[in-house]
Amino acid sequence: MIPAEVVVERATRLRRYLRKDYSQVVEFPVEIVGRDGLVRRYSFDDSVRLYQRRIHSAVMRYDDGDLVDAEVRHCRQRIEQLRRSYLEHFGWGVLRDGQLGGVFVGSLAAEIAAFLRRAFAGEREGPTSLVLTLVDSGVGDTCYLRCRESGRTWMLYVWRIDGEGPAGARDAWRETVARLASAPVGETVERLLLASDGPELALVLAGVGEWSGPVARAGHDDDLAEPGGADPLHRGIRAVYDGHGTHALRTLEAGLDAQPTRLVLAQATALVALLERSPERAEFAARFGRLHRAGDPLLAYLLGVALARQDRRAEARAVVGDALATAPRNATLALLDGVLALREGRLLGAVRAFGVAVRGDREPRYAARTAATLRRVLLRWASASFAGLGFVAMGVTLAALQRPVAAAALVLLGAGVVPAAALVLRRYVRALAAGEPHRSVPRLVSLELLPREREVEPHQ
Repeated sequence: MIPAEVVVERATRLRRYLRKDYSQVVEFPVEIVGRDGLVRRYSFDDSVRLYQRRIHSAVMRYDDGDLVDAEVRHCRQRIEQLRRSYLEHFGWGVLRDGQLGGVFVGSLAAEIAAFLRRAFAGEREGPTSLVLTLVDSGVGDTCYLRCRESGRTWMLYVWRIDGEGPAGARDAWRETVARLASAPVGETVERLLLASDGPELALVLAGVGEWSGPVARAGHDDDLAEPGGADPLHRGIRAVYDGHGTHALRTLEAGLDAQPTRLVLAQATALVALLERSPERAEFAARFGRLHRAGDPLLAYLLGVALARQDRRAEARAVVGDALATAPRNATLALLDGVLALREGRLLGAVRAFGVAVRGDREPRYAARTAATLRRVLLRWASASFAGLGFVAMGVTLAALQRPVAAAALVLLGAGVVPAAALVLRRYVRALAAGEPHRSVPRLVSLELLPREREVEPHQ
């Protein structure tokens, strides 16, 4: 059975999502409680990007499908609330009223308003003096901007690049940026002034003549800049939570090269590599870490998962067997032992291993939850298989009673149920071992597995 505290924690999290109120108009800067419990103040842009990053990283932070869905739904509703609130406070003219059409209608207009406020923050007349006129709407929307006070004009290009807009929007955006960025400075030459892109919209401001506004590109990669002396572990984990898995893996690998004896860096690198579906890099990091900490159970587990995902089951079995000899109650090792037994068709061995994982070490609870889930899957499979065999037995009994039609129907039904159940189980186990994304299949890696550094070694 799943530990009672795990069930209570899951139910509490789900109820917390249901209690959220998204109808209120929020003030800016908005206060948001962080993962460390501290309250921080965020601008509109930073708060929206925070929730967008949480959407991207939800599948890494939660192993429960319902919790992932609840987190994504919450973040999307919060983004909508923030955008409505921003338009209420800082929108103007047709942007607030939604009269232009295209992407300028609805809450996405808040992103355009925020972009124009950044672009024209230093102008004497200010952004609210801009008159916006939609001149073209196709793959992207083109808007003509005119300042009432000075008479100067610009062009604003907007594309919906999240797949909800027209086909070819992303290519059109990149081509436009390349064309405008290569244009020379001149009184009659349209050139790139400012560009910004996010998960949903890409915006480009272009014009002729002098430009006194900001020119730095406001893309998501800016968030990845960190002081050179910052801890690579903290930078890497932060990048994972922010949804930048590739950058996180590069950061952690560089940190491991610089500090090869630091256990938690090896653990984090192997774990993130598995999350990024790079089992070869995970294998290297785990083996590298085991050169200095050969007896670490988590590194053995991560190495075993990496080998299993490369379909090197015999090697994975040897690694897990050796590690279990010295840590027989380790929940993560027992979990992988059960998965390998399933992959080899040893169902009773899998049930025993999952039982060890559920009753084993209390931390991490992730391993016990996953083992309990897999035991339930096996129980449902066994129930379906026994039901099929029962139908066959009933059919044989009816045949002996000379009721051939009913007997044939039951035998055919049972004969269909048993192989169908076996096929479903084989596909499930294959997806589990290979780490294939599927909502009903638990993942063998989660950030919950990563221990806090103070639990494994003093900071070096």
